[in-house]
Amino acid sequence: MKNWFVQLLVILIISTIAALAINSARGGGVAIIGDWPSGTRSGEGPVVPPSAEEGDPPFVTLEDAVAKYQSPDIIFIDSRDPEDFENGHIKRALNIPFEYLDEEWEVYIESLDHDLGYVVYCSGDECETSLHLGRYLYDFGFPHIYIFYGGWREWEDNGLPITTAESSGKGETR
Repeated sequence: MKNWFVQLLVILIISTIAALAINSARGGGVAIIGDWPSGTRSGEGPVVPPSAEEGDPPFVTLEDAVAKYQSPDIIFIDSRDPEDFENGHIKRALNIPFEYLDEEWEVYIESLDHDLGYVVYCSGDECETSLHLGRYLYDFGFPHIYIFYGGWREWEDNGLPITTAESSGKGETR
């Protein structure tokens, strides 16, 4: 019995060393210690990105985002690339890709109503384009901007209304 335990311990140690070596040798490996987002998903408040600053538009929790989604005076804006948007997005969301703003900023601004509220989102915890787009909109005179940093991933994971590439054009959405 003792011999079995020692063998298991040796296998675990060798596996851990091998995994750490492969992770460090591989370009773009998983960070062991990283700059992870502050905030939690345990109901203590919204998840906030590491680069958030005082004066940023307010961040909202999933529950807040769902409540705002029910309002006809709130529009959701997806700040991801058009390809990501086409693959799936929050139902009824607009796509204003932050990375392309330099090219068509005026077209996007002219299409928005300053009296409405906007919830800006992107992929989730690893994406900050929602924060950057939210700042731009707020600085451009849109007073009702909210940032849903949990984003597409949290919305989709919770089974909330979405449109996907497979369902687009076929009339099926969740």
